[in-house]
Amino acid sequence: MLTFTARPQFFPGHHLINGFVITNPLTLISESQNLRISGSQNLRISESQNLRISESQNRRISESQNRKISESQNLRIAESQNLRIAESQNLRIAESQNLRISESQNLRISESQNLRIAESQNRRISESQNLRISGSQNRRISESQNLRIAESQNLRISESQNRRISESQNLKNLRISESQNLRISESQNLRISRISESQNLRISESQNLRISESQESQNLRISESQNLRISESQNLRISESQNLRISESQNLKNLRISESQNLRISRISESQESQNLRISESQNLRISESQNLRISESQNLKNLRISESQNLRISESQNLRI
Repeated sequence: MLTFTARPQFFPGHHLINGFVITNPLTLISESQNLRISGSQNLRISESQNLRISESQNRRISESQNRKISESQNLRIAESQNLRIAESQNLRIAESQNLRISESQNLRISESQNLRIAESQNRRISESQNLRISGSQNRRISESQNLRIAESQNLRISESQNRRISESQNLKNLRISESQNLRISESQNLRISRISESQNLRISESQNLRISESQESQNLRISESQNLRISESQNLRISESQNLRISESQNLKNLRISESQNLRISRISESQESQNLRISESQNLRISESQNLRISESQNLKNLRISESQNLRISESQNLRI
């Protein structure tokens, strides 16, 4: 017989058989089940944990990667974006550049244009006026016109500069225009046309304002002196044939002036393209999307206002000339 000196301590799921502690077979099954359950649970838990960990890690990694990637991508994207951004940037840059360039160019352009315009206008005006105006009026008008025109022109133009600039520019323009027209390709024409549109608007604004101001002041002075002297009987004698001749002469002038301006603007646009490409590479890294949106909105408003003001001024200047 087996005897026990003390009562053994049993755990749940254990049995005493002949003095030996034997585990319950159900506990063995439960352990195997627990292993399976724990395995499936651990897989689910690990998946949920890994997803959370991966999200947090991916965020950190993406931030570091995006910084590196953005630097490499921005260099590639910059080429495509620069074409779009350059248009908006060039508008602002052109304002500062055109103001400086236009001052030096307008002085040269105005010198050559004023000489040609003044010579052609004075000849045609004198021919039409001399038929109507007597010798006494021609003397007074010519003296008053020549004094006023000379005062405005002589301040900027010297005889030595006009001769040298006119001769050198005419020779250069003829040679360059022939060589450029043959070399300009379709791809360049597309870029030049876009840039020239924006540049022509601003250059024409600055030029038209200065030309219109000088012409308006001259026209007002001339018209005041002429209108006082020209009687109503002379105005009734102006025929349709004269108006046709005047319109034809003006159209020829406008065509010649536009051709000379477009050739000069095309040269300016080529130099500005090279400058803008260099400037845009350094600037595009710093310009944000929010700035571009604001710039585009402000520029569109400016362009609308500028176009309205230009059309009004051009129409007024043309009407005054006609």
